Order: sequence, then structure tokens, then C-alpha cells
Amino acid sequence: MAADFIAGCIGGCAGIVVGHPLDTVKVHLQTQDALNPQYRGTWNCFRSLLVKEGIRGLYKGMASPLLGVAGINAIVFGVYGNTQRYSSDPNSLVSHCMAGVLAGLVQTSICSPMELVKTRVQIAGDNLKPLECLKSIYKTEGVRGVFRGLGITAVREAPAFATYFVTYEYLTRSEDNTRTSTATMLMAGGLAGCASWAIVYPVDVVKSRLQIDGMNGAPKYKSAWDCCRKSIASEGYAFLTRGLTPTLIRAFPTNAACFTAVTWSMRLFNGEISFGIGENTAAVA
Repeated sequence: MAADFIAGCIGGCAGIVVGHPLDTVKVHLQTQDALNPQYRGTWNCFRSLLVKEGIRGLYKGMASPLLGVAGINAIVFGVYGNTQRYSSDPNSLVSHCMAGVLAGLVQTSICSPMELVKTRVQIAGDNLKPLECLKSIYKTEGVRGVFRGLGITAVREAPAFATYFVTYEYLTRSEDNTRTSTATMLMAGGLAGCASWAIVYPVDVVKSRLQIDGMNGAPKYKSAWDCCRKSIASEGYAFLTRGLTPTLIRAFPTNAACFTAVTWSMRLFNGEISFGIGENTAAVA
């Protein structure tokens, strides 16, 4: 169990380091003013941020997910693995799906505040530090403010983890039960990451908007549903896919990096490829 935890943490951190710049681009595209957009697309946003803020600007807010990834991966790996242990048919895709749903829901209480801080730091124009941001949110909005977006995050995480685990399990299965090659693992992990994001992306857009609401004035939204309704009224349904391109571009290498790190960590610990408890376990980035 300790080896799985450590490998998961290493894999999660590797994925964050690889994918954070495009996550920053995604958040800027999701939250820009639709009537007066600052960026024309993914590449324009990336280039503008790089010119304006440099490499450090693209990695703004990374400290928050890096600090939280250990706890998140511990929960995901632990819940997923133990759920699989007690399953009557641990090799079935239904079992992987249910274990993924449960793992996603349980870790939401850590993931939501972490993403709240990350998103606000990414959007802030100054050199706001994650801890300073968290203190400010608590001081001005209280505990409820710290957990802003918790419900919509849970709505995103449950199907995301279910899709991820089921997709990865399906893509890595073989009739003769041979060991999964690193190349197959990288491809399966990347595709699973893309699939999970494609399924839940509209929910993520609403979550991001809800979490930055009120940063520069009075809040505009009363709830996630109110945010969705008002955004559709002013921008149309197209807002639900804003920033999807950098997200999918980011998802593949992020999950590939995560799987590579987990694989080699487990090889170091056990001398064999093993993803957590059971056949295949990995964390969504």
C-alpha cells in the first residue's frame, strides 16, 4: 500500500508539471469576457501569457495542486483499491466504474478547495501566492467560501474517474494476460485522460466560472445552475466548450507522464509493473 501511495504521488506530480501551462491557458479561455475576449484562441492565449508573464506566468498557481496531489492520490488509490478488493467481480468494467465513482466523490473535499485556489491564482494579475489566496478567501468568505464549487466539483469528479478507469482498463486488457507494455500504457493513459475530460468538460467550465465569481466585485451567480443559465443566455451553448482544445491537448501528455512515473516507480519498488491495488490503477490529472 505504501508503494502504491508513493508511486501515485510521483505520477500525479509528474502529470501536473507537464500539464499545468495548458491548464492555465484553459482557465483564461474559460473565464474571459465573451463580449470583449482578450484571446483569439489556444495558441494566441499561450503566446500572450508567455510574452506578458514568461514561463513563471504559465506555471502560476501550480503550488496548490502540487501540495494537494499527495492527499488526492492517496485517497483515490486507497478508495479505488479497497473497493476493488471487496468487489465480487473485480475484473468487470462495472466494478472499475463504481470504484472510480466512489474514489472521485471521496476526494472531492480536498480537490475542490485546491482547484479554487489554483483557479484564482491563475486569473489574478498580481503575484498572488496560494496560501495568501486561501487566507484571503477564508477571511472574506468564511468556510463556505473555501468550499465554493464543492457540489459542482463532485458532479464532475464522479463521472470523470469512472470514465478514466473504465477506458484505461478496457484499452489495456489482453486475451493472454501479458504484461502491459510501457507504450500501451502511455497511449491508454493519454486516451483515457482525453475521454474523461471530454465527458465532463461543460461541468468544468461552470465550476471555473463559479469559483472566480466575486473576485472583482459582487458575485453574479447564486449557484452552479444559475451560472449555467445566465452564461447560456448571454453567450449561447458555445461557452460550454470554451477552452476544450487546450484541455484535450494537455490531457494526453499529462496522463502519459503520470503513467510513466507510476510505472517506473512501481518497477523500482517491486521489480514489476503494478498500478496500485488490483490490475490497473491511476489518477486523473
